[in-house]
Amino acid sequence: MFGQIKAFIEPQSKVLDVGCGTGRLAFALAGHCQSVFGTDLSKKNIERANLVLLRQPNESVSFHHRNLGEIPTGKQAYFDYAVMTYVFHEVNEEERMGLLKQMAQVSNKIILGDYVVPRPEGYDGFISKTIEFLAGREHYRNYKTYMAKGGIQYLADAAGLKIINEIKNRPSASHIAILVK
Repeated sequence: MFGQIKAFIEPQSKVLDVGCGTGRLAFALAGHCQSVFGTDLSKKNIERANLVLLRQPNESVSFHHRNLGEIPTGKQAYFDYAVMTYVFHEVNEEERMGLLKQMAQVSNKIILGDYVVPRPEGYDGFISKTIEFLAGREHYRNYKTYMAKGGIQYLADAAGLKIINEIKNRPSASHIAILVK
């Protein structure tokens, strides 16, 4: 998925990686982008990402333990892209919409990667559903709501955003979409 996202991003772009985890996407984009600003609510993930950054220094990458609402706004803090992968299905519906609107306020384009709706039949669909079930009751409830509402397409429509490009089921059970205002 990261290679497909990278192909969507124009060289030398400024990227905000929301829910960056341990920084895998940020490192994949590092040589391609002017800057990658990773943010995550998990202090442990940010500490791990910064440890990797210490071992593999790259001035274009930074990681921050903060909420998206704490990202500075204004011209110098504006991003060409805000990217979020496999996070929307984990949070409740109110948070989803708030996150998407915040991403739209600080970027020109949004790239979302998450589960495709409807879920594919067969092995890949079964595995994705099982993984989400095993993640816990609240997580699974949020996943089911995400799927029932219509996934990325529903989020884009509800936020008044337009999907201008997308890839579905490559890899299987995934959906990558570029959204604009």
